[in-house]
Amino acid sequence: MTRWFTLAAVLLVVVLPLSANAAVKQGPVTPNRGAHGIKLGMTRAQVVAALGQPVYKNTNGYMQYGPPNKPGVAFDIYLDVSKRPNRVRLLGVYGAAFCLVGGGPCLLEKGGVGQLDDRYGAALETVTLDDGEQTIWLKGSYRGCDVFTDFGEPGRARSARIGMVFIGFQSGSAC
Repeated sequence: MTRWFTLAAVLLVVVLPLSANAAVKQGPVTPNRGAHGIKLGMTRAQVVAALGQPVYKNTNGYMQYGPPNKPGVAFDIYLDVSKRPNRVRLLGVYGAAFCLVGGGPCLLEKGGVGQLDDRYGAALETVTLDDGEQTIWLKGSYRGCDVFTDFGEPGRARSARIGMVFIGFQSGSAC
């Protein structure tokens, strides 16, 4: 009888983590590619295989992996649901423990805007979105498609922090 209780306890310990929802709190950010190992164009199945089930999801292709009820951290994935299989078309990342690969800066780090400017300089471009909002983009190409990384509003002081970063396909759909 003791053997069955031990086996049941071991199975419970092994099964529970596999069924738990995943929360991403930190990780590397690769501009124009992805973050925390999730890349533009990955399928929903690939994301779930890498991260587990999202903390929250909806039928519009939104998958939340940031920890619930923890302000100051976000890891959001937006799928293109117009294609099968659904693919990652946009990521939104926010939190002090997310850093750009290759030497930073980290998000929310004081002076991050200056570090970003030092690193990318003229490659950073002010873009006017459809709604008239202006933002700073680092444009590029990935898998033969035009992509961007959005670093927020232009005109901030070099001492300012980088807030939420968006990485996506310029077409608005997965490529």
